[in-house]
Amino acid sequence: MRMKLFAAESLEAAKAMIFAEMGDDAIILSERDVPGGVEVRAATDKLGGGMVPTESRILTRLGASPSPRLVENPIRNRVRDALLWHGAPQRFADRTADSGVSDSFDCSEPSAAIAAGLQSMITCDPIQAMPERDILLVGPPGHGRTATAAKLTRRAAVANAKVLPVAADLDSTAGGAQLAAYLEQEQGQIRSAKTPDDLFALLKTIRAGNQRCVIDLPAIIPFDQDDMASLQDLVAVIKAEPVLVISAEGHPEDQAEAVRAFARAGVKRAIITKLDVTKRRGGIVSALSAAKVSFSHLAVTPFIGGGLVPATPTRLAQLLTEDAPAHVALRGAA
Repeated sequence: MRMKLFAAESLEAAKAMIFAEMGDDAIILSERDVPGGVEVRAATDKLGGGMVPTESRILTRLGASPSPRLVENPIRNRVRDALLWHGAPQRFADRTADSGVSDSFDCSEPSAAIAAGLQSMITCDPIQAMPERDILLVGPPGHGRTATAAKLTRRAAVANAKVLPVAADLDSTAGGAQLAAYLEQEQGQIRSAKTPDDLFALLKTIRAGNQRCVIDLPAIIPFDQDDMASLQDLVAVIKAEPVLVISAEGHPEDQAEAVRAFARAGVKRAIITKLDVTKRRGGIVSALSAAKVSFSHLAVTPFIGGGLVPATPTRLAQLLTEDAPAHVALRGAA
């Protein structure tokens, strides 16, 4: 079967284009209004002048009822196409579309079908305002760990829960100064550790006072074996939960390899950043799903206050419709 998407100023004009190009046997699979006209998806069984019957037609001729999965479904196609547009791998797009259609077959909205499909493929586990364990933020360079540490600190304060920000300035890049700037505090108000021994001693003092902290760790290259080995050793010693901070930007295969590396180091949850400056977000969603890393929060704004929203399949689905703005998932941010 050959499928194609046609755009025209009216449904009648689109059909005329379809039948002119594909012939009178063309089938209309889906149609939707878009700015300036309509988009119509059509298909034909004609390949090189011969007819190639689809599996459902063969079953019909044999007197059997075809499975709903074998019948072309417009919503399923729109879900798959939206995920492919967002850069998700073909297999992930197909699995999500199939699962969404089977779980909510009567659904007429692609966003709801995406949410239903994601429901069976991902887990969402937001971090509580007062976490049960100290949080160790890890991630590649430039993905927003320090801003995320500030957001978690501010979010806790709004919820009347005190979480201490800690800058693990182990690479001497003045992480404490940046964290202080984000929180609009003096640098002396930020607890900072310049060596692993300083960090161990600081954590011992914080825990003795029955307090919790969020630790901003220096950047880690996921493809550097020494970096990842050091991370595993640190996690084993300090017994804080490593939470991945990873941007929605990047090539899907690089994202998948990076997430797998952090998962091997003990990461169970992730916060996705830069959703507000990234149009195509399917790669990171697929990467976390494949590595079985839970979605914790979504960063959909650069502002420290109100900068995090708990991840849910519905919010992710809203971000995965074609060309969806990030603010559609902002409701409930803290």
